[in-house]
Amino acid sequence: MSAVHTRVLRYVYRTERIPARLRWWLAARGMRDWLRIVTKELGPHLGSESRLIMATLAARCFERRYQVLRESLAHLPTVDEDPRAAALVMSGLYRIHAASPGAWILDGLGGAAATWQERREARRLIAPLSTEERWREVTVHLGEWLIVLTEELPDRLPRARQIVADICFRMGVRYGETMREMFALSSDENQPALAIEVLRMSEYIFRVNPKHWGESDEEAGWLEGNACPWFDRPGWQQVHCGIFGQFQSGISSVFGLNYKLTKTIPKHGGDTCRIDLKPLRIRRDKHGPAVGTLPVP
Repeated sequence: MSAVHTRVLRYVYRTERIPARLRWWLAARGMRDWLRIVTKELGPHLGSESRLIMATLAARCFERRYQVLRESLAHLPTVDEDPRAAALVMSGLYRIHAASPGAWILDGLGGAAATWQERREARRLIAPLSTEERWREVTVHLGEWLIVLTEELPDRLPRARQIVADICFRMGVRYGETMREMFALSSDENQPALAIEVLRMSEYIFRVNPKHWGESDEEAGWLEGNACPWFDRPGWQQVHCGIFGQFQSGISSVFGLNYKLTKTIPKHGGDTCRIDLKPLRIRRDKHGPAVGTLPVP
């Protein structure tokens, strides 16, 4: 990517002017990546069944969302009328035709659309949804998936929630480092401002804090907004805010900052959530170099 393209892309993200179709594509790719990475990271804990388990849990998420879609889209058949309908709708929403390696995420629903007839049917079923509505639908899946994951994975894996939180943190570190390198974000610039900018990139794509405000100086910063599209979904709890917060904590650590979720709607009420960023506290280890302390959900 050329320097000009990088500057343009950074501007589009910063001003949050990405076209709806591209937002949908990015959210679908983000969900496919999320499922792939979590499955891979859980491999050492779940063994060879990791992918099967994740596909099974993903199916629960997709079934929940299909029922919600049926409430507003009268043309969608019931599962009894067409057992393949949910899989075809999700194939269309996740653009499996353009990302066949991600087709496994629908194995729990009997598999993604495989033939040209099924792919055509998938396009027909989601046709009434505008690209804006498709984006909005896929953004809800991230929280829906975490609800299912934290409800059912502990039966198969002790300390499942802590393990998933640790995975989120590492994913945040990788994302922060990637964005820092891609946009050539200098360590000489205002670090809290850069951290908030990168935090907003992922928040924007997944419709977190669509209305937001905040401030930063050379030492610290804060960001507040009107939450996310899934905090009022059945089963959402404060713990889920903390787990997802670890992704943002990982991003913040790349910029030498400690992330703290200081206000959430599930815990504090109201209609906004807030995060604060402060310099990582440094402790001295007798047997090694100084290290920063990281928050634990």
